[in-house]
Amino acid sequence: MRCFDTARIYLKGGDGGRGCVAFRREKYVPRGGPAGGNGGDGGAVWAVADASLNSLAAFRKRIHFRAAPGGAGGGSCRHGAAGEDLEVPVPPGTIVRRRDAAEGEAPLAELVAPGERALLTLGGRGGRGNASFKTGRNNAPTLAEHGEAGAEMWADLELQLVADVGIVGVPNAGKSTLLGVVSAARPKIADYPFTTLVPNLGVCELDFRTTVFADVPGLLEGAHAGRGLGHEFLRHCQRSRVLVHVVDGTSPDPLGDYTAIRTELELFNTALAEKPQVVAYNKVDVPDSGEYFEEVREALLARGVAEADILAVSAATGQGVTPLVRRLHALLDELPAQEAVRTTDAENVTRPPRRSISDARIDEFDIEANLAGLRTWRVTGAAIGRFAAMTNWDYYEAAARFQKVLEVSGISRALRARGVREGDTVVVGGAELIWSDDQSAGALYEAWREDRRAKGNAMQGSSRWPHAT
Repeated sequence: MRCFDTARIYLKGGDGGRGCVAFRREKYVPRGGPAGGNGGDGGAVWAVADASLNSLAAFRKRIHFRAAPGGAGGGSCRHGAAGEDLEVPVPPGTIVRRRDAAEGEAPLAELVAPGERALLTLGGRGGRGNASFKTGRNNAPTLAEHGEAGAEMWADLELQLVADVGIVGVPNAGKSTLLGVVSAARPKIADYPFTTLVPNLGVCELDFRTTVFADVPGLLEGAHAGRGLGHEFLRHCQRSRVLVHVVDGTSPDPLGDYTAIRTELELFNTALAEKPQVVAYNKVDVPDSGEYFEEVREALLARGVAEADILAVSAATGQGVTPLVRRLHALLDELPAQEAVRTTDAENVTRPPRRSISDARIDEFDIEANLAGLRTWRVTGAAIGRFAAMTNWDYYEAAARFQKVLEVSGISRALRARGVREGDTVVVGGAELIWSDDQSAGALYEAWREDRRAKGNAMQGSSRWPHAT
């Protein structure tokens, strides 16, 4: 049986739509000019806290989440429609981390309150149509861009249950029975340890008041170090505002069990030991247990536990359960009002800061050389890689624009300094180019035309000698 409080999912923003190359062709409108519209932006992926969920079991069968792509641009300056954002519902208390995050890196998001949302991945920017490239020197451009690919990543989800009261104790102490008495929850109950393997939530309604209880499975000595499923269970105590420590009255050493659990909570997180806590001495209906309650009570008082926080209960018969819940209500009322209990320093992004996946500069790049056999130069960089992916090589003007960017960014100069030769292969992003020492427009056009013919691709915008130099 698995505890569905962790999951790993794949997220991808929608790709941007491609731009369009078009010209106005209307009667009595000579030289209408470029009229190609831009592609639409791809949709983003959001995480939204859904109060109807209380586990990550929904991600057992579905792990891939992709937002809708943007629409392609059209003629008459018609821009493509933006792709719809995708919302991924998660239970309140979910922490989202990047799978390959470095140690100590802040999580991407922490969703606690129902309805809270956070941006996880951005969609790609739509490619520009030829109307966006019109200038005074080039009033009839014949080029357009592909859409930018949406951001993608694998993310790890971790659930820490959000509850008013957390029920802790050793295995088989009666925690699940207590949850079943105070709420309508029906957890598995049996007369052997470790009956509960998955944390359970229950809603208690008493005195016209609603309280959420979380039944945390039994803890072992050494749980703070990960023994058993210690870390899997202890984290669910962090969001509980008050703890109920259920002590098994039939145990050979009730005080030893109490001390062991208190120590594990403190070693896992010192804040847990500081939470308000009520000790519920359970199974007083059993004769051998009820006889020792006063002795245990005196020992707890000597350890600093308040008298009002020590109650004798019988989860099986319901004895003392109502006073226990009312005492918990009193402790909750004494606590300062708080909308959400956060355990990380995640900064939830609630709106896209800008429609750009990367803020890298075009002149930030690295060059790797492989000169054994076929001489190959690989240029890597976030900005130049994105630029290469958005370049539509079917248009000569796009190829000429890319060559100009290589010069302006300093990549061509850096390659010459490293010793690039005629005929060497230069890989930029996903584009594989052949280096030529002749950088003239005529040489570029001939090389571009031969490449299109060799690949069997159409040569768009090449009905006449290129006018861009």
